[in-house]
Amino acid sequence: MLDMKNLLDQFLQGVLSLFPLSPFREVIQELESLPYLGYINWFVPVGDFVKIGTVWLAAIAVYYAWSIIARWIKLIS
Repeated sequence: MLDMKNLLDQFLQGVLSLFPLSPFREVIQELESLPYLGYINWFVPVGDFVKIGTVWLAAIAVYYAWSIIARWIKLIS
């Protein structure tokens, strides 16, 4: 079982090595070094906003996907 896991890990590492690196890597590392970023995040919880926005977008996507499927199978007009 451990051999299969190692084989899968090597395969996935090979697949990930095909993709380019993020062009925003340096910018994100510079933002992480700002000493006051934690204080700003305490007043404006950006992480929470991103989580809520992600869930909202997922709900909208499910709604539209179901709407399209319902039209295909003639549940709604």
